[in-house]
Amino acid sequence: MTRRAVGTDSPFNPPARPRAGAAGLLLACAALVAAPLRAEGPDVRARLLLPSAVAPGASAAVAVELTLGPGWHVNSHSPSESYLVPTSATLSAPTGSFSPVRYPKGVARRFSFSDKPLDVYEGTVRFEAELSVPAGATGAIAVRGVVSYQACNDQQCYPPARITLDGDVKVSAPTSR
Repeated sequence: MTRRAVGTDSPFNPPARPRAGAAGLLLACAALVAAPLRAEGPDVRARLLLPSAVAPGASAAVAVELTLGPGWHVNSHSPSESYLVPTSATLSAPTGSFSPVRYPKGVARRFSFSDKPLDVYEGTVRFEAELSVPAGATGAIAVRGVVSYQACNDQQCYPPARITLDGDVKVSAPTSR
């Protein structure tokens, strides 16, 4: 029987392989951790549209503007199915009062997951109301808007979400001419 030297090729002594060692393993793990893992979420933005100033005792239009990116939609304020989450906007202020929010009409769209068209909002929509300022108001009125929605695309719907918006309306006496 012939003996082979340790480390030589044989069925019992496979060829030696370079070892990565702890440093190599650490670098490989760091590369995995450093690689960003991105999940694409809904493309939904909102903003509060306020007048720059309102006279005491007057009223002015206020709106919440909701913008949905291409391929995204939200259910209208009056969805066509009872199981759908309606889109809603609320406005509040410590001074003054708001009229009920006016919602635009939705658009009927067919989706692969529904047998009948659904009433949705796409693109940019505005939810409008009137802010009535008390006659004795001065300074600024802090306005808060909240829009609640459930964003969907053709493949899936995300959990219901809300966006809170804040802004100020200056109360100023009308200028005489």
